Amino acid sequence: MVDFVKKIIVLLVSGFVASCATTDLMDSWKDAELKHSFQHPMIIGISDSQQTRQIYEKHFVTELKKYNITATPSYTLISSKQKINRETVVAAAQNTDIDAVLVTYLISADAEVKHRDSLLNTGYSAEGDSSHVSATIISNRGQSRDEEIFVLKNDLYDVKSKSLVWSAQTKSVGPESIDQVVREVTAILIKEMLSDKVLK
Repeated sequence: MVDFVKKIIVLLVSGFVASCATTDLMDSWKDAELKHSFQHPMIIGISDSQQTRQIYEKHFVTELKKYNITATPSYTLISSKQKINRETVVAAAQNTDIDAVLVTYLISADAEVKHRDSLLNTGYSAEGDSSHVSATIISNRGQSRDEEIFVLKNDLYDVKSKSLVWSAQTKSVGPESIDQVVREVTAILIKEMLSDKVLK
């Protein structure tokens, strides 16, 4: 009985860990001609929600600071009343130390029905009220639900040449919140940009 309970706990913990990691890097590209790294990027999160934009940009800047990289959130230079385009971004970067601009924007959003298989084999049976753990597993067995899928494009531009020098796409499946997407996307992008030596 003890071994059976241990197996249940392992399965539940494994499922929880898997559900926490929702974002993956789909692909990335770096300009082969790029021979230098950037030290002061401006972070831009394109969103209909100014709150989401600020949360994303603030978090990104805070995380980069851990690597001794100074970044500027765009909302401090480009107001919510301004349209984010080439002209406003170029104007915002003028007379600053900003040497690159990272733009993150949504390119697709979809929903997919996911069928959840039982954590236990189909031969398991028990009384629904015999155990809280068993009751929960039985009630959720084979449950289906919609999962939101977000694909984000992340483009890094050289301020001096105004050209695209690095790009990556991330895919988030069934996130619990916008905050989770922000944390996971930020972590993936920073890791990849440091690995590709576009930031230092």
